[in-house]
Amino acid sequence: MVADIKNKIAFTLARVVNSKSIAKTLLLWIVFFSSLITITLSAVQLFIDYQLEVDAINKRLDEIESSYKGIVEASLWNVDVEQLEIQMDAIKRLPDIESVIVQELGGSNGAITLKKGVLKSVEQQRKYMLTRVDGDEEIHIGDLYVEVSINAIYQRLFNKALTIMLVQGIKTFFVSFFILYVFYRLVTRHIISIEQFLRNINMRESFSSLELSRKPNIKSDELDHLVSAYNSMIIDLRRSYDDIRTVNKQLKKDIVARKQAQAEVKLLNDELENRVLLRTAELEAANKELNSFCYSVSHDLRAPLRRVEGFRRTFSEEFSSRLDPQGMHYLSRMEACTSEMNAMIDSFLVLSKSTSAELNIEDVNLSEVANRVIHQLVESDGSRNVSVTIQKNIVIPCDARLVELLLTNLLDNAWKYSSKNSEAAISFYRRKKKGEYIYIVEDNGAGFNMEFADNLFSPFTRLHKLSDFQGVGIGLATVKRVVARHGGRVWAESAVGEGAKFHFTLSPPKFTLQGEI
Repeated sequence: MVADIKNKIAFTLARVVNSKSIAKTLLLWIVFFSSLITITLSAVQLFIDYQLEVDAINKRLDEIESSYKGIVEASLWNVDVEQLEIQMDAIKRLPDIESVIVQELGGSNGAITLKKGVLKSVEQQRKYMLTRVDGDEEIHIGDLYVEVSINAIYQRLFNKALTIMLVQGIKTFFVSFFILYVFYRLVTRHIISIEQFLRNINMRESFSSLELSRKPNIKSDELDHLVSAYNSMIIDLRRSYDDIRTVNKQLKKDIVARKQAQAEVKLLNDELENRVLLRTAELEAANKELNSFCYSVSHDLRAPLRRVEGFRRTFSEEFSSRLDPQGMHYLSRMEACTSEMNAMIDSFLVLSKSTSAELNIEDVNLSEVANRVIHQLVESDGSRNVSVTIQKNIVIPCDARLVELLLTNLLDNAWKYSSKNSEAAISFYRRKKKGEYIYIVEDNGAGFNMEFADNLFSPFTRLHKLSDFQGVGIGLATVKRVVARHGGRVWAESAVGEGAKFHFTLSPPKFTLQGEI
């Protein structure tokens, strides 16, 4: 029975020491901590013992003064060398006393000097003054030197430390390995069995419950809880595995269907790409035809207009003296109509260019563009007193030519429709709303009825009489085309007699903003 237990312990210790296990780490920590505590407590104990030894030496030196000094003084006074040597031998035999010296005063002429022992390493020396009382006077007759060595103390402390370390080391060894064996029996071997059980699990086969090979406990411990949690987990794992297998089967079907769908999408994309290329080619051809048509129409319309204007001018020069006021009125109406037709043709060409021209995106300072347009308007009509406010440093990436056309139309409208206000005011600024910059051209002019705002940006649409404000109704249509080319929006807010606000946004490719307000 005892032999079996010894064999089991030896087998357990060998297995733990030769493996990288928690038990081995535990053993190392037990040895380390026990050694640290042993060394610390031993150091404290040795320090206390050292202090006690030193105190004992000091006490022994004090006893020499009380027990031997008087006899030594009497012997030295009586010059009893034999008695002096006896007393010195007695002092020398005391523990830790290495040397005793008696020296009589009086120089080298017959003075007594006796010495017992040789001091190899002096750590402490005590000097006793030898005196003799003669009447009321105390005479100094010599000195007694007692020299002490603490080498013996060090040797005793060393032997004691060695004994403590040896005993504690043996105790730590047996306690550590006993704890290790208990830990192995209670924990490690069950963890190893759990590991082997988990390694042998086959997901394709039915799962068995985990059971530990030990006696049932009255109260459940951590290992029981671990086993219970594992058995619960293994049931859920099996259920999840079955669900995953079902999902995988369905996923395979979905993958096949997806591949078929991808093939169909690829065919549709190829067909769509071909259609896009075809429609793009058709659109480019249509644009070219539209440009050709615009220039052709412009040329074909301008030629008759030039002839009509030439005939009108010749008729006016040759027959104006013969015409009555009604006839001259008809001639002036003819001139106005030809001028209006020329303006409509020019606006038609501008609208066509704003639709088909290629965008050239670059950083443009809209504030400078607006100032330049206002300067041109002031030069053309310097008699007006208009208050103009333009926000500084509005810089955005856009097509400089098209955006200048946009601002020219908006500011020209603001200038025109505020002409009947003696205190006309025009503003250009931007505001940020919900992360988007909105650019605004505002005036305090005639305004318009918002019921007709839907038709405001249609070509050749006017909301005011020609007799009130000149124009052909193509400017705002051009504005809408330019904004659309930049991926933005344009809208207006107004009331009759209260001016108008035209809002627009610009979002060209790689849109970045500079010049924050």
